[in-house]
Amino acid sequence: MPAVLTAVTASSTARIAARVRGSRSALPLAICALYAVFQLVAGPQWTMFPDSYRYARAAEQYLGASREEAHRTALAAYCASRADRTAHDERLQPMVHESRNVLKAAAERSCLERWTDAPDITTGDPRYQAIFSGRPGYPLLAAPFVGAFGVLQGMRLLGAVVAAGGSLLVFGLLGCAGLSRRAAAAGQVAFLATPLGWWSAQALSEGLFTVCVLGVLWGGLLLLRGRSLVRGGALVTLGYLAGGVTRYSSALVLAVVLGAAATWALCLRPPWRHRGTVVLAVSSALAAAGVLAAMRFLGLASSQATLQDTFTHHFDAPEIADPWSALLGLAVRFARDWIAQQAGLPYFLVLTGLATWALARHGRGLGLLAVATAFTGASAVLAHPLVQEADRLGVLMWTPVVLGLPLLVDRHWSSGPVTETELRRAGPGLPEARAGARPADQER
Repeated sequence: MPAVLTAVTASSTARIAARVRGSRSALPLAICALYAVFQLVAGPQWTMFPDSYRYARAAEQYLGASREEAHRTALAAYCASRADRTAHDERLQPMVHESRNVLKAAAERSCLERWTDAPDITTGDPRYQAIFSGRPGYPLLAAPFVGAFGVLQGMRLLGAVVAAGGSLLVFGLLGCAGLSRRAAAAGQVAFLATPLGWWSAQALSEGLFTVCVLGVLWGGLLLLRGRSLVRGGALVTLGYLAGGVTRYSSALVLAVVLGAAATWALCLRPPWRHRGTVVLAVSSALAAAGVLAAMRFLGLASSQATLQDTFTHHFDAPEIADPWSALLGLAVRFARDWIAQQAGLPYFLVLTGLATWALARHGRGLGLLAVATAFTGASAVLAHPLVQEADRLGVLMWTPVVLGLPLLVDRHWSSGPVTETELRRAGPGLPEARAGARPADQER
């Protein structure tokens, strides 16, 4: 009889554990499902960009198409997408009475006539094309989607998958940081509701690079908290490797900034003077060195080339003698305009301020990683201070908001005792606390 009771108890425990695991995964998956529904409603709000055309062309070439065939296929998708958006926008004008189909057909025909015989919809200059040939990561990922569903549907589906995947990484990262499921879900929603989620869903490389960054941050958090050198080091290494293949210049900046942050922590923060922080600093230094070596030996486009692209309007004008001085002047003018815009509508500054305060007080390493990532986004904007590109290039500046605001949710709206799992996730250095009781400074 005791044996039977033991077997029944074990079976019941297993079923309960399975239900708990299922319920824990149900919330983030439900958020992803709701996000997918929103994407269906978005309609022409999703559209292809000029860079999307180049990534689609590269994906077609990876699938075996010739350059000319890939150009025609990618151009047809690009023109159809832009024509759909143009027709949608024109139908909102009060003096436009043509049907949407008529407007779309005219816009699509005009686009095809303009670019069919051109080598590229921007410029065929080899210097410009070299900037994209050194970024094979996103078109390689897009190739199977494009092959299975076509350019438009495949790249749109990929965008939704990348955005949803990024949100799940945020949920997992915050859970790894010791936050409650409710707080982690708040971070997941924040990711999807901010420009991080919007740009991740577009047919651009920003989403894939954001996923790579989140992988680096997850591994970096494990290392800073001294929880798993092998797993943390592997995540950091894979994140840097995938990020370098996707956007090597951004991966270089991220590695430099995170390496500097880890070195600062080693020198000035005694609680972080352990092997995990050393591994993060060394991994970042090796990643930066690897990108620099690849740029030199593979002949990848340098910052000098991208600056000339900026100040010659895609090499349509003669190169300038001193692009760095021109960059400094443009960056100063852009900064003044950005500050004025933020002062007029300061929601980003307010959210960032609240999130940074929460990260500084309760982040336990998460704040260091989030702020370093934000600096990576800011540096991308300062390197290309273009008003029309700032939102996309600086999307990583939203990282503190996405990772910091959930800390406030966890501190003020979560209920229930601290579990042993939460204590283990928080890593070393937490105030001594018994499972089942909040530390003194966490009492509601």
